[in-house]
Amino acid sequence: MKILMPLLPRLIFLLSVFFTPVLAAADSTPIVATDLLKLKQLESPALSPDGRWVAYVVRSIVPKPEAKDDWTYQSHLWLAATDGSTAPRPLTSGAASDTAPVWSPAGDRLAFVRTVEKEKPQIRLLPLGGGESLACTTLETGATAPRWSPDGTQLLFTSSLTYAQVREAREKARLDPRPRWSTEKPARIANDTANHGLKAKPADAAKPAGTPTTPTVKPNPDGSLAERREWLAKNEADANPRALHRLTFLDERDINPEQTFTHLFVQPLREGAAARDLTPGYTSFNGGEWAADGRSIFCAGPRKLDEHPDRSESTVLYRVDATGDNAGGEVTVFLDLKGYSTGNPLPSPDGQHVAFTATEGETFSFGQATVGVVPATGGTARLLTEKLDRAAGSLEWARDSTALYFVAPTDGGFPLYRVTLASGATERLSPTLESGVRAYTQARETLVQVLTTPANPSELFVGPRDARSVKPLTTHNAAWLAGKPLSAYEAQTLTRDGRTVQYWTMKPVPFDAAKKYPLLLEIHGGPSAMWGPGEESMWFEFQYFAAQGYAIVFANPRGSGGYGYMFQRANYQDWGTGPAGDILAATDAAARQPFVATQRQVITGGSYGGYMVAWIVGHDQRFKAAVAQRGVYDLLTFFGEGNAWRLVPRYFGGYPWQAETRRILERESPLTYVESIRTPLLIQHGDNDRRTGFVQSEMLLRSLKVMGRDVEAVRYPRATHEMSRAGEPKQRLDSLVRYEEFFRRYIGPN
Repeated sequence: MKILMPLLPRLIFLLSVFFTPVLAAADSTPIVATDLLKLKQLESPALSPDGRWVAYVVRSIVPKPEAKDDWTYQSHLWLAATDGSTAPRPLTSGAASDTAPVWSPAGDRLAFVRTVEKEKPQIRLLPLGGGESLACTTLETGATAPRWSPDGTQLLFTSSLTYAQVREAREKARLDPRPRWSTEKPARIANDTANHGLKAKPADAAKPAGTPTTPTVKPNPDGSLAERREWLAKNEADANPRALHRLTFLDERDINPEQTFTHLFVQPLREGAAARDLTPGYTSFNGGEWAADGRSIFCAGPRKLDEHPDRSESTVLYRVDATGDNAGGEVTVFLDLKGYSTGNPLPSPDGQHVAFTATEGETFSFGQATVGVVPATGGTARLLTEKLDRAAGSLEWARDSTALYFVAPTDGGFPLYRVTLASGATERLSPTLESGVRAYTQARETLVQVLTTPANPSELFVGPRDARSVKPLTTHNAAWLAGKPLSAYEAQTLTRDGRTVQYWTMKPVPFDAAKKYPLLLEIHGGPSAMWGPGEESMWFEFQYFAAQGYAIVFANPRGSGGYGYMFQRANYQDWGTGPAGDILAATDAAARQPFVATQRQVITGGSYGGYMVAWIVGHDQRFKAAVAQRGVYDLLTFFGEGNAWRLVPRYFGGYPWQAETRRILERESPLTYVESIRTPLLIQHGDNDRRTGFVQSEMLLRSLKVMGRDVEAVRYPRATHEMSRAGEPKQRLDSLVRYEEFFRRYIGPN
């Protein structure tokens, strides 16, 4: 394979192999709040077939052109030589965001996804020999997740269609327009059978909300029953009102009356060819990958095709026929592993096997995702990593098809593993748990990883496939971090209730052992999340507070991921007392450090961490101030207003109307203990946070206000539950500065 681009002469000496860019002048000042705007997030590394080049995404924060004091995100494609012989360089630029690069089999083109503001994402092709990228798709519904066919003549991609779009397409193709899971009832609202809304006859039972029943009927609120139904349907079509018929009626930022479906499409790369919808029905299929022969697609989909999608929690593997020119391909079950939910199918390069992940339990359980393989022709599946007792993900085949790579959160780290296909022998490749593998790819003898380390939140590293040695390939963050003093992570453990609990402490920056510093307790969400030195999302917040003069402690209490099945299940029906005890035990240990001012302790956390902040300050009075972020405070009402409502039956064993479950939910709700909250409290939530439900914060605020407690709330317009990780840059900046200012009111300056 040959890439048509100018190359610098090859360097001979080993020490000269890796390009060493000139860093900016060393900056010895600690992290400040506006350094957040300098952060670069690296994503989606993709190696060329010969392993000589890596394309990747750099996500940056840039000023908004129309605003002086506001910022937005931009993502662009970059290219680096894996031997470091040339400096990394941008491949794309401009106001659009470019993501998800994938190399053509010949290595001469990149397919990627371009998103323009207020438009659907589309796939484009970029020739590596020079020239501008060309549009590959122009679908009204958009196109994402491109995958080249083995012969390079087609692209597989996904697109999301609404219920009405699916119905229209099926009617046009003379296919049965009704879903397999629809129920034909004469009643106006037929439970949660889909957005079918109004209907004058049973044949209309599958129509979505807002679909007029009979076009010849004139809408009239005072007319016949049919005319009144037509008038109501017209109002629903205008989204005034929005009629809800679904079980899952909340998305991340709003109510969502209409069902959407992820379809697999194939786009032939010849002039005039139209994209073909391989799965034109009322079912979502995900994780599509080409079979090695290019004749079929492996994907994951719901176990029961006749079950309403809102009720479907279990997946199996499917094979979709990709031959022929007509829309739609034959869809057959490829693997239904009894007792497991399976997903993420990945055919081996030699075409002999399909790898997948399997989680025990046909609906949610605390089972750890296991790497499995099955012959590509079908047959008996083997689970390779059951004994690891860690949740595996991000699968990738070795190019010789003899082994599989994967990432599994482990004991506070995010390491890379490899399991051998023949023997099932599993080894951890990452030499340390002090870093986190955020993304990776390998080809021939080269392994490229996006790593988070205590010294750098996101950078590209390269090395041999065994990962025993790595060298930095980029300096997107290293350049501005050069010389800045950073706080180190100091790993600790304690034993409580027979369990080993891992926690970390961080010293203030700069640090003087003769001084006393306030202690900040940070608490993770989930509740099954896991923090450690390789956690990218908290890197800046930890370093910012350390630079503001705080000693920091954070723990992975019972219920956290990364420590196996039993540890993760240990908070079943116990979200409060047990985990809080683990966290406070770590805090006690951190407070015993000689430089900690024990009378100046503060606390914060988000999501489940926000829940835990409210729980702790309702049971413990040591903290001078607290910030509860986007939390859940009343589990009974959370069931109705949060789109994460399934946490209620999964963790507490039932529903609010069941007497025993209701008793448990009341016992485990921080709001139950609100009268005991006397710690000054700042409550944060996003206006569009539908994952936990913003009313949760309003209930806590009003309760404390009624009692005259020291409390205030801050709400961020347009913000969802992801604000602290991917929200508007100015809001992220505001929240950090605001939390720190709130703490200072009660603990004073250093």
